[in-house]
Amino acid sequence: MRKNINKMVAFAIGISVMSGSIVPVFAADTTQQVSNTVTSTQTVSGKPLFTLDEAIKAAISNSDILAIDNKKVSYQDKVNDVNERIEDITPNLSSDKKDLNKDTRNNSLDQAEQQREFDEDSVVQKTTNAYNSIVTSQMKIDKAARDLAVKTKQLNDAKLKNNLGLLTEVDLQANQIQIQNLQYAQNYSENQLKDAIYSFKVLTGKDVTQYSLEQDIQFDKLKIDGDVDAYFDEVIDKDLKYKVELNKITKEYYNDHDNQVSERNVQDAKTKTDGATVPVAITGETLEQYMARYNQYEQDKSAYSNALSARLGYLSTKLSMDTTDISLNMTKKQLKDTLRTLYTNLLAQEDKINSTKSSIELTNKQLSNAKLKYDLGLMTKSDYDTLVINSLDLNIQLRSAIDSYNTLKEEIQKPWIAAGGAASSGSGNAGA
Repeated sequence: MRKNINKMVAFAIGISVMSGSIVPVFAADTTQQVSNTVTSTQTVSGKPLFTLDEAIKAAISNSDILAIDNKKVSYQDKVNDVNERIEDITPNLSSDKKDLNKDTRNNSLDQAEQQREFDEDSVVQKTTNAYNSIVTSQMKIDKAARDLAVKTKQLNDAKLKNNLGLLTEVDLQANQIQIQNLQYAQNYSENQLKDAIYSFKVLTGKDVTQYSLEQDIQFDKLKIDGDVDAYFDEVIDKDLKYKVELNKITKEYYNDHDNQVSERNVQDAKTKTDGATVPVAITGETLEQYMARYNQYEQDKSAYSNALSARLGYLSTKLSMDTTDISLNMTKKQLKDTLRTLYTNLLAQEDKINSTKSSIELTNKQLSNAKLKYDLGLMTKSDYDTLVINSLDLNIQLRSAIDSYNTLKEEIQKPWIAAGGAASSGSGNAGA
């Protein structure tokens, strides 16, 4: 029995969280046992190990969103080619308009490619979350089973004490309720595991019940060189890059004096329309000459209405550009505020990791001392098992804290994985 207990201790104090900055204190006589235990969790079931990297590759290959993105990139390239050929056969197209169309086409393709990149980042994060959720749920279920076994033994001892008159009925009932709550918690963890397994299969196409998963989780601190706000600005600029670029392209074209439609242009056109009269045939005039004067009359007659339409379109475009400018500035401010909040939460999570690490180091020492006491008969098995369960719980807390930290770090470095990306609203096709 004591041999089994020693193995249980070895498992409990073996923190399956690998990080250069997390170095738990192990008892000298349990270090090798811990290493073997970690290995056995991956091989004893006889199931092949399915790593996180393999899961991510499977999810990328299985993603319908990325398949759509690839189609969009391919078709946008073809659409751009057709529009360029249309432009080549369109008469009277100014060089400014050609430049606008070319820049807009390139921007549309750039946005499509960026969206594919952003969506891949999102798939990677979703897969990582699902993978870690499964591992954590499995650890919780294992801990709950061990805890339930300990509490059941304590309940049986309590019943014996109650029969001997050494324990009240109220105390016995409290133990029974505690076991019931543990059963509820175990059921909840099992349901969480089922949900995580289902989500994982949707993402990767893999049935995770056919594999064993690695329990190690990497913890690397986010390092920002220089000013934090400057770093946030760089991240935001990447997120909004092609939206800002598209608005800049449009503004450069319409702010050019040659491409403006001013109120003066409208008044000049009105004067031309007001002065338009139906041409009268002149003796000796050829039909071609008359038709040329008549066509000019038609142009003059419609000059005012055409100028009004052009002015309306110009004003609408200017409003759109100004609105986009304001909207982009608002988005930048909102993203900056969100990133600052995420960074504050990240620092708090880092403190939580360090605190949990300290608790684990202390618990490791307590377990080593408790092992000696138990071997000497100075501590009951029940009290000893309770310390082991607490150690398992701390391991789970540490893994969950690191998982949360890593997610926050990714959301800071790539805010589009949470927000869907600034380019997700799509891009227009450039016409001739």
